[in-house]
Amino acid sequence: MNTGIPSSVDVDREVMRYDSTIRKLRQAIPARTEDGVSLALVYQARESALLAVHVAQRMIGALDRGDLVRARAHATMEGHLARLYEAKWNLGRVDGTYVDFAAPESSPDPIELLRRFEAVTSGALDVADACRGGIVLPAPAPLSLQRRGSEVLHTESGVPLVPTVCPVVVLTGSNEDMGRQYAQQVVDIYGTWIFDRLAARVISDDTRLVLAEWESQLARHAPEVLDFARGWADGAASRGIALDHGHALAVWTGYNEPAHNHVMFGEELSGDSSLGVHAYSGAHFSPSGEVTDMCSGFCAWSSATVDGGLVGASTTDHDCTYQATIVAFPDRGNSFVHTPFSANGSIPGLGRFFMAGHPGFNDKGVAYVHHGGQGIDGASGGGGPREQWGYGLRRGASTFHALQFADTAQEARDMMLSFPVGDPGPILGTAGGLFADAHYGVAIEERAGSPEEPRPILREHTEDANGELVPVLYANNNPLSEEPGSWAGPREGKYVYSSESGWYIRRPDDAGTSDPALLAARLSSKNSAARNRFFHRQMSQGFGSIDVDFVTSMYRTSGSMPDGDYPESVERWNAGEEWEASAAHRGNAFTAVIKPSSSDPGEYHACIGPADRHLQIREPSHGHYYFDETGEFWRLRLMESSELLLKDAEDEARRRVDAASARLAALPDDHPERGLAAGWLTEAIECLASLADPTEGGLPPDERAAVIAKQVRAACRAQVRAAQVIRLPTGLTT
Repeated sequence: MNTGIPSSVDVDREVMRYDSTIRKLRQAIPARTEDGVSLALVYQARESALLAVHVAQRMIGALDRGDLVRARAHATMEGHLARLYEAKWNLGRVDGTYVDFAAPESSPDPIELLRRFEAVTSGALDVADACRGGIVLPAPAPLSLQRRGSEVLHTESGVPLVPTVCPVVVLTGSNEDMGRQYAQQVVDIYGTWIFDRLAARVISDDTRLVLAEWESQLARHAPEVLDFARGWADGAASRGIALDHGHALAVWTGYNEPAHNHVMFGEELSGDSSLGVHAYSGAHFSPSGEVTDMCSGFCAWSSATVDGGLVGASTTDHDCTYQATIVAFPDRGNSFVHTPFSANGSIPGLGRFFMAGHPGFNDKGVAYVHHGGQGIDGASGGGGPREQWGYGLRRGASTFHALQFADTAQEARDMMLSFPVGDPGPILGTAGGLFADAHYGVAIEERAGSPEEPRPILREHTEDANGELVPVLYANNNPLSEEPGSWAGPREGKYVYSSESGWYIRRPDDAGTSDPALLAARLSSKNSAARNRFFHRQMSQGFGSIDVDFVTSMYRTSGSMPDGDYPESVERWNAGEEWEASAAHRGNAFTAVIKPSSSDPGEYHACIGPADRHLQIREPSHGHYYFDETGEFWRLRLMESSELLLKDAEDEARRRVDAASARLAALPDDHPERGLAAGWLTEAIECLASLADPTEGGLPPDERAAVIAKQVRAACRAQVRAAQVIRLPTGLTT
């Protein structure tokens, strides 16, 4: 058994990379004074804390899993991560970025905020030093965490932690029934705070006129979403939340009139102009240049896959928030599964996304894989002629509509193209996306003129190394089509293009703009191009043998960054150097692998955060880390009914528990993680023991749906905890 002396070459590599960064972070802490602390200084302290956490995690990941140094360092970092949640939550109450989750702080204390982040920085650097010095840290004291009447854990000060296992809600009946059940079950998971702040907004008469315009578009194109919103308001009321129809409608539409230009994430949030748009006026940049909102998607079908069916995967890339996967069994249309970015439509620090998310699929085998890239200026669906911008459908509503009513990917495409151009100003402000089934796939890069001329830009295949068009599609955050259409290619800046990478710029000076929103979108194109190249390499290596295991492994395949001093690498990046980035990286907030089918139950595999804890960053950045992060997936199959969904989830959990029991028995008695593994297995067994027959007792439909959903969540938790044990190495390798 390793006694604590790090011997891995990777440790030396990480020390060489981050040694100067650690020194600078250390030196910065005592240099700050308590006089005149500004929010700008607090933001700097937050970025330092996030970077220190990343450095510590890189050091931990370089050690063997059987190393006691690693085990103690990991346990210690869990406490620092919980304190980081508290610091971010409290800062969000001050600057407005958490306005949809917590009441604004009336008497902010910048000094206290500064101290919170500095404490995380100091603690994380202590862990990093222990790892590189081979020091076994003392066992940390247990954290004081509470449920507070909900299913998620809260810190001692009441801050909710992002769930370890992605929650699931199970909805049945009419769309109004499903909306009501959604609100009730989300409150069961999180507590009333998840919707309290939405209900607190005062809607002016002028704003209600704007909402009426959005409502008329939904009534014309997706009336079932209005039914869902009505049910949502009723369900919230049944849990004591005064959320009216206008509040529920605005989750799908926002409160603003359509934009006249690209506004990135901008929306005035409070309703009384007390916060302005500063909270979400654009993607946040760290001092090292990170753009925090990135996503990726990949799918293959026909000759590209093992069985000719569709296989896909996608990630949402930001600081993961409070979300829930929806499994819906409507009384008309298709059953479907889908994961919005956030349970209340809002991402702290990024803004409102109108219930958009990915991936999703229905029981006809039609998948919404990803938003499908975006125009050079970041506009949803590429933008289109400005004179045609206006009211329409947001991405969340158009996706829900397609999943419920499209029987083929071509039907989903035609639905998207039939909708008005809408509001491409904010990200995902209008319809579009990457849709696929076992016979066809399409990434809608430009809906210009929808449903009129000029024609849209559609990508339906990918060109392989031999110039052949193959049944694979992928997308990140830049356009890949060379076809100009009305978009006419890059309008400004110095762009590079290749068929596997798409359009991108290499240096900030090449962006051709100083506008923060446009700059954020254009700078994101560089790492999008790198992630596109990663997908192209994976496609080439796996063509013909792509299946769920292949795609899962792909999302556990890290990219790389240059060896040597990190600040010097950042300088070279900004000067134009490119890295071998991966779509699997430390910015992944949620990772999902899907295998839709029209003949068999489709599979949905979901993981909070990246599918491997120690993936590399995608660009100069710090990524994000989560308390009790697992790197493991639950698996649900879209069965014919909610009862069969639960039974299948339970069967999968029992299979995994049996395998986990065998793996635990094979672990050496002195393995530092044996105690953790035993705890995971015990929790999995307890989750299974909590399951009961949901058909007993003659419950009303809403209560029955809630009971089934809660048991599905227990089965999913058992699956994930068992998977953690199964993947533990029995030897001393990482």
